[in-house]
Amino acid sequence: MTYKVLTEEQVEHFIEKGWVKLEGAYAREDALAAQDYLWTEVEKRSSVRRDDKATWTQPMVRINETFLTPDFERCNSARLGDAIEDLIGHGRWANRTVYGETKQLSGFGWWPVNFFLDADQPWTVPVNGWHWDGIHFKHYIDSPEQGLLCLCLFSDIAHQGGGTFIVEGSHKVVARFLEGHPEGLELGEAIRLLNREHPYLRELTGADQRANKEGGDIYADQEAQSTGRSDGKSTEEIATERLDKFMNNDYTDADGFTLRVLETTGGPGDAILCHPFLYHSSSQNLIGVPRFMCNRTTPVKERLNLNRENEADYSPLELSIRRALGRQDSVV
Repeated sequence: MTYKVLTEEQVEHFIEKGWVKLEGAYAREDALAAQDYLWTEVEKRSSVRRDDKATWTQPMVRINETFLTPDFERCNSARLGDAIEDLIGHGRWANRTVYGETKQLSGFGWWPVNFFLDADQPWTVPVNGWHWDGIHFKHYIDSPEQGLLCLCLFSDIAHQGGGTFIVEGSHKVVARFLEGHPEGLELGEAIRLLNREHPYLRELTGADQRANKEGGDIYADQEAQSTGRSDGKSTEEIATERLDKFMNNDYTDADGFTLRVLETTGGPGDAILCHPFLYHSSSQNLIGVPRFMCNRTTPVKERLNLNRENEADYSPLELSIRRALGRQDSVV
């Protein structure tokens, strides 16, 4: 295939790891101008005042809206659009919108503005909240509704600054799981089933100890301490153990898939293009710099085709699923 933005190495990284970072997906100055607009929305919805840190008393301010001001319009860049289509197939994006080329631009939203979520807790890998996206449709291995999960950054997100956690390689696990459920599953049911079935995900999400629920207290082991399940370990010890197990070391499952938790970071204008099956979760913000980012879907026009006559017609998204299912192809 010929790619307009991404390199072959970046595409291979997406296929194998389930994500790729696109620096400068849209102009930094446009992202910062959009952030200025978001600050006005934060101030409308809360007691927070941008220039008075004493008012930053809410760990999270949620703005459940999509915006398309002129600054956001400019963030619908040709570079971002071409990179997305490098992965899902050129001409296959159902609602491709590029500033200056169409009047039907799609907006950016929603916004969980993270000021200092769980800053009073030791840095660790969360237990709750792990999921892949798509609550609005039934999930099949070839579902077209998601396309990609695009994490769009509008602020600097440094280490321990609230960047989304992802599980590298988890897209392969989900692909194998969905192949085994051709009847399709609603998202909540699918996540609960897979969390119980897969040893790594079972431990990551605490599904072996209690039903995993999206959101809520991300420190399940605080409950473990109170119930004695932690064998007297401190919160700090438990946090360190989870970091070592899930972030500092690879895990290879029975299918040979390598899994590892990764913290995403970047700056205004960057985008992280994720496989639609990729497990991810929110994280703590220990540094107190407000995090502005949103997730966008990029639905494809038709269901994915995992059995094309011409091998060259497969998109990297389709190739990644085929590879997870053991259907190896000779070229990327």
